[in-house]
Amino acid sequence: MTGVLLPRQHIAGFWTHTGAGLRRMRVAAAMWLWGQHDVPVLWLPVLLAGGIALYFALPWEPGGTWALAAGMAVMACLAARLIWPARLPLRVGCGVLGAAAAGCLLAWTQAHRQPPFPDLPRRGVHLSARVVGVERHVGHDGALAWRLLLADARFLDGINTGMPPLRRTLLLRLRPDDPARPEPGDGVSVYALLTPPAFPALPGGYDAQRRAWFDGLAGYGRALGPVTCLRVSGPSGLENAIARLRQVMAARIRAALPGLRGTIAATVLVGADGAIDPEVRDTFADAGLAHLLAVAGLHLAIVMGLVMGAVRVGLALSERMALFWPCRQIAAICALLAGGGYVVITGGHLPALRSLFMAGLAVVALLAGRRAMSMRALALAVTLLLCLDPENVAELSLQMSAAAVMALIAGFDSLRARLSAWRYEVALWRRTMARLTHPFLASVLAGGACIPVGMAHFGTVQPWFVMANLLAVPLMSVWVMPWGLAAIVLMPVGLEKLALAPMGWGIGVVAWLARMVAGLPMARVGVPAMGNGALVLFFAGLCWLCLWRGRVRLVGAIPILLAVMSPLVAARPVLVIAPEGRLAGVVTGSVLLTGPGAHPDPFTLREWRRVTGLPTGLLPVEGEAGALSCHGGACRIREPGGDIILILSAAAPPPGRETCGGARLLVNLAARQGCPGLPLIGRFDPWRNGAYAIYRQGRDGLRIRSDRQVRGARPWVMRPGGAGVPDLPMARAE
Repeated sequence: MTGVLLPRQHIAGFWTHTGAGLRRMRVAAAMWLWGQHDVPVLWLPVLLAGGIALYFALPWEPGGTWALAAGMAVMACLAARLIWPARLPLRVGCGVLGAAAAGCLLAWTQAHRQPPFPDLPRRGVHLSARVVGVERHVGHDGALAWRLLLADARFLDGINTGMPPLRRTLLLRLRPDDPARPEPGDGVSVYALLTPPAFPALPGGYDAQRRAWFDGLAGYGRALGPVTCLRVSGPSGLENAIARLRQVMAARIRAALPGLRGTIAATVLVGADGAIDPEVRDTFADAGLAHLLAVAGLHLAIVMGLVMGAVRVGLALSERMALFWPCRQIAAICALLAGGGYVVITGGHLPALRSLFMAGLAVVALLAGRRAMSMRALALAVTLLLCLDPENVAELSLQMSAAAVMALIAGFDSLRARLSAWRYEVALWRRTMARLTHPFLASVLAGGACIPVGMAHFGTVQPWFVMANLLAVPLMSVWVMPWGLAAIVLMPVGLEKLALAPMGWGIGVVAWLARMVAGLPMARVGVPAMGNGALVLFFAGLCWLCLWRGRVRLVGAIPILLAVMSPLVAARPVLVIAPEGRLAGVVTGSVLLTGPGAHPDPFTLREWRRVTGLPTGLLPVEGEAGALSCHGGACRIREPGGDIILILSAAAPPPGRETCGGARLLVNLAARQGCPGLPLIGRFDPWRNGAYAIYRQGRDGLRIRSDRQVRGARPWVMRPGGAGVPDLPMARAE
């Protein structure tokens, strides 16, 4: 038996070798982490965002006990890191758990700080309020009208006498023919029809109620009569003064430069973007140039770069200043002040605030002799934004901004050595290629990182975005924005038209370029929208790819690829029902058919197109379309495990044996009548539970999801019918 291991000895040897292998793996992982000692801090905003996203994904609202537990978890993790600082696994685990718990706690605190939704009247009502914002707005019907942001609103209908003012704001659209021109700080009185924030058009769709909850909005309104303005005498606040200045500047820009060019000029100079026609926005979006119509980091970088260059040139004109003054630092501070003023004038949009934070950190680094642009500055800027407004983690602006900047920093960091070597080559063509490579790489990196985000929020892909940005962004940088800044400088003396005219020429070229690129074949490719899980997977892969160093970062390409490919395998709904049951959509073949009615709600229709990635049409009154057959206001959707009966009109006969035979599900949007033993979605079910979506499950099954099942009972989820809390003294006391 010599040389033969007994079973017990064999098992002991196995565990010995396994333990040694595990120890070697642990040592290797520890050495790798110590080699990346400056990288884990970059994951702080990622983990904070993960905790915030986890809070929003919950189907129930955590109570105060859960918030206390999250706070205690944060404190325990901090204490553990201080008591046992040398234990690397403990430090990493405490950091991950503590940051995620802090993100959940931030989101919970921000959500519970908001006042409840008020119960808005369901009929026309006279109201008085204070104007805090004014903008021109183009509606879905193409009509241009003024839109007011109102605070401290009271209803003057004789029923709510003595009611306290609303703690939330109202967004009111005036009639296009109304001659009134209210200004921020004025009091107004108007007869209007108010509506609460809309329910999601389908389960898991865009949540306008959550956005309104954190924005402080009570709802929207449409003026039914003329507005009566009451000019308020006395000093106005700084916010009202800035809003009035923005309104005056926008009016002067449009007066000097009428039409589309003036509208775009007012957008990029003072942030007045509500008056851009939706068709123009779609054209720029199809060309991949939608970011030019929003005040973002690109515009702020151009403004600060121009101011910094002008100040340095001006200081260099003096020999004493050039020799003895820190011209570079002075120019950087002046550029930061100019950038701050630009952000304030344009309304403080989220991408501009993120860029301003990063610019401030870059100026501090410049004054301290450190590297100006780094991933650490981006991490700190995003962390500050998440601490101030954690709800923005689910918004398009922060997602696109963070993805684009992270890709730019990581991409140029990895290619810096090669690009620097090409810049000092002897051959002229290599130096020229090095200069041209920078804008090309910037467009590819930023645009490529934003494609999956656009797929999630819009359900589209723009293949020609690189070509459009290579031409439009340099034109915006060297022509449009410099003339725009010159117009702002000349505006106090009334000579802004001298600079706005050449600025308009450049805007005309950019608009022509957008139309040309949008007209190319496959300029806008519709795809099914990425789900929230796929979007989280994409950001996890992007952060892994951009934040780590070495070859291990390439592992991040796997989740990115899986997320981008996820719409190809995602299940499309067979049937979708809008909130309140006024519209239904049937997916048959490669088209989404909607009914009843020939004029469906545009918001609902746009959201259904985004999620399904399909063109839309109208349900046939009589006839067949693929697996769908309609007759007399009722449709039958043929499915392998049993048909779905859809009754759209009250004129359809009540469901009987002929209708119920061979059916698996009855959707009766005209009444509550059903078939014996058959699941029913009746007339009041969408009103009670929100939108519905029916999916195929397996070979013969169906899966029914409602909006209330997906969102659960959260503070921003309104009661059936959009009912809120009555804004009366007794109700507030209760």
